[in-house]
Formats: sequence, C-alpha cells, structure tokens
Amino acid sequence: MNQMMKTGLTVVLGTMLFGSMGTPVVANAASKTIYGTKIPLKGASNVQDMGGIKTKNGHRIKAHRIIRSNKMINYTKNDIKVITSTYKLKTVVDFRSGNEIKNTPDVKIAHVKYIKDGVVKDSNFGGNSQAEFAQQLATMDPNHMPEFYQGLVSDKISIKGYKIFFNQLLKQKKGSTLFHCTDGKDRTGIGAMLFLSAMGVSKQTIMKEYLRSNHNLAQENKIAISAMDKVTTNKNARANFRRLKAVKKSYLNAAYKTINQKYGSVDNFLKTKIGLTTHKKAQLRAMYLTK
Repeated sequence: MNQMMKTGLTVVLGTMLFGSMGTPVVANAASKTIYGTKIPLKGASNVQDMGGIKTKNGHRIKAHRIIRSNKMINYTKNDIKVITSTYKLKTVVDFRSGNEIKNTPDVKIAHVKYIKDGVVKDSNFGGNSQAEFAQQLATMDPNHMPEFYQGLVSDKISIKGYKIFFNQLLKQKKGSTLFHCTDGKDRTGIGAMLFLSAMGVSKQTIMKEYLRSNHNLAQENKIAISAMDKVTTNKNARANFRRLKAVKKSYLNAAYKTINQKYGSVDNFLKTKIGLTTHKKAQLRAMYLTK
C-alpha cells in the first residue's frame, strides 16, 4: 500500500460522513470502570468522559478531566453548553491532518484553546467524490488497518503528535482536555491507549474501552456502509470500507506488537519516545487519578 493511503486511512470525505443523533446512555457502575461515561450530544456520537476508568491498583481516572471524541463539526448550541458548563472544556487537541481540518473545521467555542496536532501526514485519500473513493478502496491492501496502526506508534510525525498531546495534558491543571480525530476511534484510540497505559490501566480494560467505538458508531456506520454499497459493487471496495469503519482487536494488537518489537514495552515507549519520565508520569497520575 502506498504512503498516501497509509497516512490518510481514517480520512473520509464529508459526503461519506453523516451527522448522528447521540443517544443518552445510562452507565452502570461496572461499565463506568471500563468505558467511563458517554456524553450524550446531538452533534457527535462517539464522545466519552474517561472519568471512572479503573487502574490496576484500584485508582480511577478523574471525571471531567479528559474526553475522547469524534469530529466536532456538528456540535449544536446545547452540545457546546453541555461540554463547557458540565465538563468544563478548556482545550481541544485535534489529531486530524491539515487537509481534514481545513475541509471540515471544528466548531469554534469561546474561551477554548485549539491545538492542531496532526498525527498523520496530509494526503488525498478519500478523493474528490464517492466514486473516486470507491476506486481507492478497491485497490487497498486488506491489511491496511493493522499497518496504519503500526505507523501510529512508529512514524516520526505520529510520535511527535502524541508527545504534544501528553505535554498538553501535563499543562492542563484545571478543566478538561478533549482529544479527537474524525471518527474518534483510530488515532484517538491510540491516544487513549497511551494515556490509559500511563495511568496504570490494564491491557484488558484498555482493549474493552477501545472496542466501545463500535457500539457508539454503529448507527452512523450502518448509514455510511449502505451509502457506499450504492456507489460500488466491487467486493474489495465494500470489504475494505467495512474494515475502515470498524475497530478490531487485531488493529490495536498490531500497535502493541510494533511497540514491543521496537521499544520493548509501552512503558519504555512512553519514556523514550513520548518523554514521559518517571517524574512526569507521577505528575500526570497525580493530576488525573483519584482514589
């Protein structure tokens, strides 16, 4: 697979992305320790307050401090009120590429700091039409998603981006930081995995939290897949689009495998590549964990 596709795999044109109605979900105590709490917004479906997720030593992520999300292009006035008043949003970290941000900019919220923090290079992946996108999908390597995840923990631009993310978290003394990409599942999924690893959350819990995006995105993914099936009858294109829209254990495990092969462990990756020294890790845990 060429570099253009590898670096742009999560980019889907606005014509292929549909706004969805967030459905309120009441989380019980057990689910909160794994997923945190879903924030019910009308303009975004995959928004989770990570507060409540339990670490291996029994601590929990503080509520209203760190939020993972999909794109912020359809936030309503009430969504903005909820995210700023209830969740005290102070900073948005956008993992999307420059082209994505230019084509589908976030809704701007007063008194909120925005950080453009692309973890992939700009590319033309997605094309200028649904038909062009379908043609690209038809020739894509079936292993594109695991390869994409491997790049997110080995490419220089990706490592630099996640380092910026952690530096911002260390600066965020009060209020919440929201980090996102387009669907809030791949680039955001790696960001969440690295953060939860730094907090001391088990790999088992991290995997379950990562897979939650399939649940949150189910409705809009169904619509997007149906739309793509009307554009093309090519089996490869259809299969690759389904792979693109899902999260799977094999994708995140591909990232873990690359980290272990290149750096020895996630902890060593965080220390040597992200700059999370023992002191900074202790500082971060003091800021984001509660007993």
